[in-house]
Amino acid sequence: MKTEDDFWACSQCRSINPIKADRCYSCHTPREAAAVKPTEMPLSSKTAPLVVTETFQSSEGRAVLATFAMVLFILGTAVAVWMYWSIVNMRLEGEADSADQLLRERLPFFALAAVLGVAAFVAYGAWISRVVANLPALGVGYSRVSPTMAFIEPLLPGVNLYSLPTRAAEVVRRLDGGTGPLVLIVVAWFLVVGPAAVSVWIVRVAYLAESDVDRLRTIAATAVGLFAFQALAIAVGLVVIWRIEALCRARAAALPA
Repeated sequence: MKTEDDFWACSQCRSINPIKADRCYSCHTPREAAAVKPTEMPLSSKTAPLVVTETFQSSEGRAVLATFAMVLFILGTAVAVWMYWSIVNMRLEGEADSADQLLRERLPFFALAAVLGVAAFVAYGAWISRVVANLPALGVGYSRVSPTMAFIEPLLPGVNLYSLPTRAAEVVRRLDGGTGPLVLIVVAWFLVVGPAAVSVWIVRVAYLAESDVDRLRTIAATAVGLFAFQALAIAVGLVVIWRIEALCRARAAALPA
C-alpha cells in the first residue's frame, strides 16, 4: 500500500508525482526546486514562489562556435561530394583503375567530412544545453529535459531527428518567440527528412531497374541533390539559432539588475 512517502507534490502546479520522478510531469520543474510533501501543500491556489539559484550565462559564444562548426561541415561535405562526383565520372569514362587510385587517395577527405559532422552536432548540443540551462534564470520555467540531456539528444542517431526540432521549438515557445521561428524549424526538418526519404527511394529503384553505368550516374546525381537540400536545411537552422539568441538577449536585458 502506497503512503505519503511514495509521492511528492509540485509547489508550482500542485501536481502529484511519484517519488522516483526527477521532474514534475505537468510543468517539468525539477523535484529539488519544487517538491513538497502532499500534506504540506498550501490550501490556497496561489502558486508558491520558485527560488531559482541559477544565473543567466550568455550562450552567444557557443552559438558562434556552432555556426562555425556547421559552416565547416557544409564546406567539408561539399569537397567530399565533389570528389565523389569526379571519381564517378572517371569510372563512367572507362578509367576504373584511375578512379580506384583516386578513391584510395581521397579517403581521408571523406572521413574528415564525417568528423566535421560529429563536431557540428557536439557544438550544437553544447549551445542548446546552455540555452536550456538559462530558461529558469530568464523566468520562463524549465524545459522538459535537463541541460545534460539537451546536450546528449543531438548525438543520438535517430533520436536527434525528433529531439532537434522538438527542443528548439520548446525553447521558442517558452521565450514567446512567435510563429516565425517555429515555421523555420518545420521547414528545416522537412528539408532534412523529405529529400533523404526520396533519395532512398531513388537509389532502390536504380538498383532494381538500371544498368551498372546508369545506376552509378543516378546515385552520384542523387548525392549531389541530397547535399544541396541538407546544406539549405543547415542554413535555415542557423537562422533559428540566432533568432533564439536574440530572444534570450531580449529576456536577459529585461531582468532585474
